[in-house]
Amino acid sequence: MKRLVYLAFLLLILSILWGCGLPQETRRGIGNEGFLNVLATPNDAEIYVDGQLMGNAEQFEKNPLELRSGTHKIEIRKAGFTPEVREIYVGNQSRHTLKINLKKYP
Repeated sequence: MKRLVYLAFLLLILSILWGCGLPQETRRGIGNEGFLNVLATPNDAEIYVDGQLMGNAEQFEKNPLELRSGTHKIEIRKAGFTPEVREIYVGNQSRHTLKINLKKYP
């Protein structure tokens, strides 16, 4: 009898854990992504997300970057200009526009 109760309890715990699945923050394609448009001057500045080069700013003026849910470090760089760094949080289909004017080195 104890064994049957133990087995039922174990099945209950497993079914609860199975039903929960992965936290939504880690699943993609279910509406947890966010979007980022970048309006940078100069528009050929390079965009880095979490240290990875994504492309030039002009690419993301009209076609936003799709980012997984969470906080991301955005860096905008161009030779001869002072780089800019921002942190943004994206998720739940949020849409952000980042406007940056890089300043030339003196």
